Amino acid sequence: MVSLALINRCIARDKLAQRQLYEACAPYVYTIIKNYIPDESYRKDAMQEAFSHIFASLENYDINKGQFKNWISRITANRCATLLKRTINFNLRLEETITPDTAENTFAYLDQLSKVEIEQLLVNMPKGYRTIFLLSVIEDYSHKEIGELLTITPETSRSQLFRAIKWIKKNIFPHSKAIIYGTL
Repeated sequence: MVSLALINRCIARDKLAQRQLYEACAPYVYTIIKNYIPDESYRKDAMQEAFSHIFASLENYDINKGQFKNWISRITANRCATLLKRTINFNLRLEETITPDTAENTFAYLDQLSKVEIEQLLVNMPKGYRTIFLLSVIEDYSHKEIGELLTITPETSRSQLFRAIKWIKKNIFPHSKAIIYGTL
C-alpha cells in the first residue's frame, strides 16, 4: 500500500509525499469512516481528523509492530469513535448486563457475505451496536479498550456486542442453518 520511503518523506514534511500518501490511503480510510458514520455530512470531518492524526503521528509508526494499513485503520476507527462521541448524539443504552463471552466461531458467517451485504448490514444496524461491533469484531479492540475510548464500562461494551449479534441473527440470518445448529 505505502512504502517506508514515502512514510519517511512525509515525516520530513514533503508536501508531494503527503499528497501521495493521502491519495493512496483515502479510499481505504473513507471505507472505514463510511462504516462507522452513516451521516454523510460528518464523513468529511472524520476524514480530516483521521488524516490530521495520521500525519501528526507518522513518527510513531513502527513497522515492526504491524502493517501500515492496520495502523491507519486503528487511527481511523479511534477518530470515528471520538467524533461519534463528541458530535453525533451518540448514546448507548447503558444497561450493564453481563453477557457471556462471544465464541470465536460466532463471526464465521461474515465469510458468507459480500462487501455490499456487510455494508448494508452496517447501515441498518443501530448506531451503538454498529460502533461496538466494528471496534470489537473488525478492529479487534478489547472491551476494556472500547470502554476507555467511548467512556463506557467493558461490561456495557460486551452487552452492546451481544445485542449486535442478536440483531444480526434476527435481521440478517433469520433462517440460517448456523442459527439452527447454534453456531451463531
